[in-house]
Amino acid sequence: MKLLKLHTTINIGLALFLGCQPIVLLGQQDFKAHIDSVLTIVKQQNVKMQDQTYDALGTDILRKYKPDDATSLFQYALQKDTTERAKLWLYDTYSKNLSRRGLLDEAIALKEQGIVLAEKLETERSYIFYHISLASSYLSKNKPDKALSLLNTVEPIAEKDVNRDLLSNLYYNKAIAYSNLNDLIKAESFYLKMYDVVKNYENNPRKRFAIYVLVDFYAQIDKPIQLANFTELLSQLYTDTHPDMPAGHMPIKQIFANKLDPDNIPRYQKAIWVSDSLKSYNSFLHTTVALANVYNDIEQPQKAIPYLKHAETVFKSINKPSQLLDVYTLLTLTEAKAKNFEEAYNYKLLQASMQDSLTSEKMTQNIAELEIKFETEQKERELVEQRLDLDSKTRERNLTRYALIALGILSLLLFIFFRYRLKSQKTIAVQTETLQLQKITDLQQKNKLLAMSSMIEGQEAERLRIAKDLHDSLGGLLSTVKAHFTTIQNEIIQLEKFNLTEKTNVLIDEACAEVRRISHNMMPQALSISGLQGAIEDLGDQLQEQGYITTVELSNIPNKIDPTREVMIYRLLQEILSNIRKHSNAKTILLQLLGHQNELTIIVEDDGEGFDYSEEIKKGGLGLKSINSRVQYLDGIINWDTKPSKGTTINITIPADVS
Repeated sequence: MKLLKLHTTINIGLALFLGCQPIVLLGQQDFKAHIDSVLTIVKQQNVKMQDQTYDALGTDILRKYKPDDATSLFQYALQKDTTERAKLWLYDTYSKNLSRRGLLDEAIALKEQGIVLAEKLETERSYIFYHISLASSYLSKNKPDKALSLLNTVEPIAEKDVNRDLLSNLYYNKAIAYSNLNDLIKAESFYLKMYDVVKNYENNPRKRFAIYVLVDFYAQIDKPIQLANFTELLSQLYTDTHPDMPAGHMPIKQIFANKLDPDNIPRYQKAIWVSDSLKSYNSFLHTTVALANVYNDIEQPQKAIPYLKHAETVFKSINKPSQLLDVYTLLTLTEAKAKNFEEAYNYKLLQASMQDSLTSEKMTQNIAELEIKFETEQKERELVEQRLDLDSKTRERNLTRYALIALGILSLLLFIFFRYRLKSQKTIAVQTETLQLQKITDLQQKNKLLAMSSMIEGQEAERLRIAKDLHDSLGGLLSTVKAHFTTIQNEIIQLEKFNLTEKTNVLIDEACAEVRRISHNMMPQALSISGLQGAIEDLGDQLQEQGYITTVELSNIPNKIDPTREVMIYRLLQEILSNIRKHSNAKTILLQLLGHQNELTIIVEDDGEGFDYSEEIKKGGLGLKSINSRVQYLDGIINWDTKPSKGTTINITIPADVS
């Protein structure tokens, strides 16, 4: 069996199915300008449109130019656009062009790169397609094992519904691979799988190609029933697509014309018998013609004549003039080869008569169609004239009606326009007044903030002054008094009998501690030494000393915070903690200060008694108002989360710095 000739036959079939399309050639320079334009446009497209554009560009180059010219254009396009997406799509058509030039190894290398790109860009369909294309190249190099390995890799992915249109091509290549390995059972199974994918399609080239491949396959092996069935099916599809095409001119003829080998005579004889018994008349015709051609080629025309005469009888009985014409044509040739010139002449007359009959029938049919078309057009013309006359009268009646309607609409539009204009003027006046009131409110708010700012800054300055005075004046004075008193104590031991020295020492120590406490509260040493972080840690230590279970968490506090804002944040925390100590009866306090980008988040949480925030605001409590005012001054946002007996959580977000 010469089964390995399948590639050649299939390529001929493809050419017959798809035909040739007109090609408009541009000079290389003009097409390079076209490539530049396309690559400029593609940058503005989404991914789906980019894929379509790259694919169309590569197809244009492949179709319109000879292999050497196309190579130059592909290289130019890939130099101009070095993106992975451009390579993914252009490598496909570029590799086909390399194959046309006989550079199969270079084409394989490009397809392998295409697989890598498809996997990287997670383009599943391209990943499948490149595997199939690379497998086809390995089949061309007679390496079916490598081809099967590639096809098996992507077969599970191609079986997904979304990729099913690629499955027929995959099965086709697997069938060829098994044919090359002489495993005809598996080859047949994959050809049938290929057909299963497309059998429910409409009558299109892909479906006809799949059946064409099956007819070609069964024409080479001893399965006459399958050959008859698929030949009949394919002939019917051709007839539906091209009803005027004679049976002998169908592409099926090429399948049998390529297999005029004496070894095929037994198969054709069996196929003729099976086709006749199954009444598969197209298969019967093609196999009879093929057998007759084989006998003619081996100079045994007399053996072909009985088969052709039997075919004449069959097609006469079922009234198939087109098939009968093909039989008469071949009988004329065969009788002449057998030197039966009188018989050949008679069949030539029958052939000419049949040809004239078919031509006459076709002409009659065409004339009838033209007459029907003429009569239809004439009736349509009369209807159009009647319609035009009616339309003219209707138009005259409608003109007056439309004029009145237009006048009414114009009046209504004028009324609506003036009403809308008046309403707009009122709206604009209200909006202007609202904007003015808003401006006044904003100015008042700004004035309040300025006054508050001045007041707070004044308070801080005064506190600083008092703190310095206490520390520098009164603190120093008390220290001096204590030093003097110690000196006196050393000299006047007699005073110890009255225990006055010890009491006086205690009082002076308490006075010094109180001065330090007041001074520290007014301007904490930790704030000036180690900044906001140290001051807050100091506050936590104080709360611990006062008996509270305190947790202080500090994270990502900016190194550079305006000193005034540091003081304001510290005072804000002092006031919140003071409220907790006075009113909450809490045992545990959580204090968090978290920095993120250019914001500070302060969270203070206690397990105290909690309160009803709306009620306390209505009462006009100064503590809450003061805290809220300080947050507002810092351009922050405060959120109170509290309920009676549920504790309190205060969440404050403020900018770390305000330009």
